[in-house]
Formats: sequence, structure tokens, C-alpha cells
Amino acid sequence: MNRNLFKMPNDIFGGKLSAGEIKVLAALHSLRSKSIYRGQKYIKVNQATIARICGFSSARTVSSAIAKLSLYGYIRAIRRYYADYHKLDAYVYTLPVMRKNYFFVDRKIFKHKLTSAQFRMYLFFCKAANPSKRCWNSFNDIANALGIKRTVVVKTVKELISMKLIRKYRIKKSDGSFSDNHYKVIPLKYTYKFRRKRKRPCRSLLRQGLNICYKLAYASSLTSVKQTVAFVKRKSRKNLFFVTRGSPFFCSTYDSTHFYTNRKKNRIRLYLKYRCNLTLYY
Repeated sequence: MNRNLFKMPNDIFGGKLSAGEIKVLAALHSLRSKSIYRGQKYIKVNQATIARICGFSSARTVSSAIAKLSLYGYIRAIRRYYADYHKLDAYVYTLPVMRKNYFFVDRKIFKHKLTSAQFRMYLFFCKAANPSKRCWNSFNDIANALGIKRTVVVKTVKELISMKLIRKYRIKKSDGSFSDNHYKVIPLKYTYKFRRKRKRPCRSLLRQGLNICYKLAYASSLTSVKQTVAFVKRKSRKNLFFVTRGSPFFCSTYDSTHFYTNRKKNRIRLYLKYRCNLTLYY
């Protein structure tokens, strides 16, 4: 099986889900996950990332669509954990692993930036196509299956044909009349763009060397912090009054560069405060 394909359930059509909700569900199923346990697929992703994949301007659209999908059972559970201290991490969605009643869709379809209506129509052709990627459905059949008007079907099909995502055929019968329209889902291909690497000027190389020097200096300052803490602990053992009672010791701060995040500096501060009974002042 092609690894660029993902599964979609057959019962997404019929009118209970809107075109935007179907697109959000397809974006969730298209994401790869290493956590699959007992028929459950766990995906950790931000709602802003889903909105960017679907081409939505706001994450609120994704939030309302996920609530509707969870109501109908397409999403089993939604959890959110704390990443660090009081900061919430991304949502973790639990999706069922489909064993039957599904069809395949190519992941590369999200690169074509389709609208929600065009995306739903493309999914219908993927579902109706046989193993040779061909299907034959009249406009009335498609309109009844999707719960939309016939004029909307005709317009959307023309747009997909102009984008070269499907191909339309007209088959003539033995009596001279034409049968229902025949369509073929065109296989999608990757388009790679190779760019030449720009030569870096001497000034950028000099800055890169200075950055390495700053990193080495900060690494040496971290080792000096450990040595200072060990020295203060040895000296504090002689005078237990200042260790057990009163305010904790104070030591001067260590200037950090912009290469380290506030999380690492916060870890050092908490380590000095609770493990070493030291307090950094700024």
C-alpha cells in the first residue's frame, strides 16, 4: 500500500457533517502518529496547525468543527496536559483505527489549497472510484448523496476538472445516446523545487564564530555555578544557624545570553532555591 494514502470513513457524507467539518476530520486522519494502541490512534497537534493545513483563517472554525466531530463519535476523546508548570500543551485527539468501511485519499491533496466544498467533492469521487480510479455518477446522484443542489454540483465538478484533479469522459451507448458522465481521479504527483544555496558573506561567518564563543563562555559559566554552589554548601555546614533559620542566602546573578530559553534559566533558579537554599536576585 502506498504510504502517502490515509483512510477516511464511508459515512461522512449524507448531510450530517458540513464541508468544513469533513475537511478538519481529513486533516486529523492525514497526520502520521507513532502512538497506536488497542485500535486507538493518538494525535498531538495544535488547533492553529490544523487551521493552517485546512486553509482556515481562524482556529475557532477548527474548535467548533472538532466539537461537532466529537459529538458524532468521529473523535473518541480530547485531552490536554500541562507542558511545563502552568503552561498548557497541545491537544491530544483519540481517533479510531478503521478496519472496514473506509476509502483511501492521497495526503498531497492538501497542497492544492482546495475550498471546503471542492475538498468534499474530491473525497466523494475518491469514495465512488473503483480500483482503476474510475466512477460514473450523474449530477443528481451526487447532489442526493451530498445533500446539496444540482447547480452547486455542476459548478464544483467544473472547478475540479479545470484544476486537473479529475478527468471527465462521455461514453456513447449502442443506440447513439450518451450515458452518465464517467470520471477518473488523476493520481497526484509531488513537485519539487530545487534552490541554490546562497553564499554567506564573511560578516555572517564572523558572527557565527562569535556565537560559538558566546556559547562556550556560557557553558563555562554553568560549570562555575555548580562549583560556587558546592563551595557555599561546604562553608554553610560550619554555621548551621544561617542554614536552618532566617532568610536564605543570596548570591549574584549570572548573565545569560540569548541562546538559552527562559525555561532553562528557570530550572537553574528553582534548583538553587529549593535544593541549595540559595536565592538569585536581579
